[in-house]
Amino acid sequence: MRKTVLVLGGLLLVAALGLAVFRPGEVAGEVWRSLHPNSLVGFGALIEKQVDPGLWVDVILPALQWPAWLVPLVPGLALAIAGRPWRRS
Repeated sequence: MRKTVLVLGGLLLVAALGLAVFRPGEVAGEVWRSLHPNSLVGFGALIEKQVDPGLWVDVILPALQWPAWLVPLVPGLALAIAGRPWRRS
């Protein structure tokens, strides 16, 4: 389980590096829209209607304004730290 978390974190870090190199100036919303615009609209409607409209406005929309490389970097670092081997002193 720990290795799986570590590998997933590493893959997200590689994705963040790729976005930083190949799409350095784009924000996450632009990248998502360029890949699959209908899923972005559908996800927004799902969150607003099924979960909470405030979540879309206060949390997700600001996150879509982040640099594209930052979005996979944050969970990638969290998973890489959580998956690292712990040593007893």
